[in-house]
Amino acid sequence: MDTTTPPQPVRPGDLVLTDDDRLALATTLAAAALPRSRTLCLTWIDAEDRASAVAVPVRDVPEKPDVDDARRFGMVIASVTEQSAAGGSVVAVLCRPGDDTVTDADRAWNAALREQAATHGFRLHGLFVGSASAVRPLAMDDAGWLA
Repeated sequence: MDTTTPPQPVRPGDLVLTDDDRLALATTLAAAALPRSRTLCLTWIDAEDRASAVAVPVRDVPEKPDVDDARRFGMVIASVTEQSAAGGSVVAVLCRPGDDTVTDADRAWNAALREQAATHGFRLHGLFVGSASAVRPLAMDDAGWLA
C-alpha cells in the first residue's frame, strides 16, 4: 500500500476493492476533518463494494475511549451499517493533531473499535489514523492486546 502519493478522491458509488482503494477513501474522508481537533470520521462501503454517500464526522472525541464511549460508538456504527449499508462495512479514520506515528491513544481506539465490531457484528473494513502529515492504516498488530 502506497501511503506517500496522495490518492485520487473517492466519490460515492466508486468501487472500493483494494487496500489502496480503502486508503484513498480514508484520505478523502480525512481531508474534510480539521487535524487540530480529534475527530472520528466514519463512512461505509456497501454490499457491492461501493463507497456510500454516508459520512459521519464525530468531533472532539476523547483521546482514549472509555468503555461507555466504545459502546456508544459500537451501537451507532452497527445501527448505521444495518440501515444504510446492510451487508457492507465501515471505514473509520481517527483524525488528530501530530504526526502519523501510532500512539497509545491510537492503539486504544483501534482495540475499542475492533472489539465493538466483534460485539455488534459489523465489519470494520479499514481503520486509519489521519494527521497533518499523512493518513496511515492501523493494523491488527497496532491494536496491541488484540494482536
